Amino acid sequence: MRLISTINSGYTYSRTWPAKPELNAIFPENKVIFLTRKAVRYLPALAILTAGIQLKLLGTDFLGQIIAMMLLLVSMPLQGWYWLGVRANTNLPPALITWAREIREQIQKQGNVDAVPGIPKNYLDLAHLLRQAYQQLDNSVMRRWF
Repeated sequence: MRLISTINSGYTYSRTWPAKPELNAIFPENKVIFLTRKAVRYLPALAILTAGIQLKLLGTDFLGQIIAMMLLLVSMPLQGWYWLGVRANTNLPPALITWAREIREQIQKQGNVDAVPGIPKNYLDLAHLLRQAYQQLDNSVMRRWF
């Protein structure tokens, strides 16, 4: 059950993380999320296509290997969500906590103090904070940190 909750957490994290180009230089999340979404879209069709080709060329003698290859291709998005789930629950390093506090203070200066999340402890909390910062703060304020 822990595996399923980690994958579910990764899926939630991939939906929460703001996909902004300026975050690419600091965090690998944008790349992993992009590749996971592409894998969800294209790998099932690719698995069926390659299985059909292999079945036609090799015959039913290699059915076990063909099924194993299909399962590997279809499981790739799950591997991406698993990595994101582990990352979402990882504690932030002290430098990122300080940076998140600065962003939180800017949000408090600009808008509703009650809607500001607490100080982030893990990457999922940071994703919520960054999403809110991109929604409430001006782009010039956000680009100052990048």
